[in-house]
Amino acid sequence: MNIMKKIALFFTIVAGAFIGCNDEKSSFTQEYDDLMTQNDSIEQLHSQFQNNHEQMKQEHEQLSQQMNSLEVQDSTVFENLAQHEVLLKKHEAILAGHEEWIQGHKELKDNFGNLSTDEMKAQISEMKTNHDKIQSEQEEIRNDHETMMQEHSSWRDEVNNATMTNNPDTTS
Repeated sequence: MNIMKKIALFFTIVAGAFIGCNDEKSSFTQEYDDLMTQNDSIEQLHSQFQNNHEQMKQEHEQLSQQMNSLEVQDSTVFENLAQHEVLLKKHEAILAGHEEWIQGHKELKDNFGNLSTDEMKAQISEMKTNHDKIQSEQEEIRNDHETMMQEHSSWRDEVNNATMTNNPDTTS
């Protein structure tokens, strides 16, 4: 092979690699865009979870105050209220972590096209992991909130029954 053919072959290989790399970057960019759409949905759900969490904290605080003002016979109620308090604080920390991840994903958007393909691949993998974890933890929080609401309802019934028993005039 003469030198010209070798040079032409070399440039053909380099051009092919460059085009392949651009195709890979384009594929990663499209995957990232899809993940950002998912991130937007997760962010909306996250906002709803934060609102629900704030409502749950307020309801818990009101119920705690009611229980403390009455002579509740069942001491396990206070233990359960304390467990709820711990869960609510745990949920707060989880939601704060979700907020950081969501914001980090948004901040990455401006620089994503400048990353190498390996960096793109790593960021996409990290985003997928974060999204899975957020969704899993949101489900856990949802289940915890449902359990707490059921228990709160049961305790409120106890409070109402105790109030009616102690104040029979309120039923007239």
